[in-house]
Amino acid sequence: MERKMESQIFGVIDELEQYISECKPKLLSSTEIYVEKDVIQGFIDDLRRKAPEEIARYQKIISNQDSILDNARKMADGLIEKATAQTDEMLSQNEILKKAYEQADAVTQQTMAEAQNILDNATNEANACREAAMGYMEDVMNYVEGLLSASSRTVSNQYDELLNALNSKLQAVKNDHDSLRASRNGKPEETESSGPNVSTVYPDTDNE
Repeated sequence: MERKMESQIFGVIDELEQYISECKPKLLSSTEIYVEKDVIQGFIDDLRRKAPEEIARYQKIISNQDSILDNARKMADGLIEKATAQTDEMLSQNEILKKAYEQADAVTQQTMAEAQNILDNATNEANACREAAMGYMEDVMNYVEGLLSASSRTVSNQYDELLNALNSKLQAVKNDHDSLRASRNGKPEETESSGPNVSTVYPDTDNE
């Protein structure tokens, strides 16, 4: 089953890939970029909203295969009934009784073969459609899971880098402040080995 089935999920994914390709790279980095959290969250919300619709669509395709089998059975039953009627008519003619038996047997055998062929073809078609639809949904879920995981790692790395930069700046400011205070009091400059720690709270992406 081709991707060109107007998949809403792949439409959102294409937009996300386009957005990522247009993001500015980080300074002195060839693999990291700056992204806007609200934009990424918007794409994630779109995927969460459209994924159930997409899955329901293909579940409907799978359920429709049962109607194919039902129609095939009805066609087979109709052929068998027609063959039985023809057999009864031929048997009622005493003067051609022997020929009627031969013809009736031939018609019955041919009809049963055609009915079985219809059932076999319908079963194969239904199984092929079901496997294709399930495979497609599996591919979509794997792709979305990988994409969301990569986005989460990117956002987490950016928060870590920001925290390290703030700690470094804060330590520098504290050292300057200590030097200024010591100079005003006429005391020798004292510098602590470590500054206060800056912490941040990461957003709980699992609950979004």
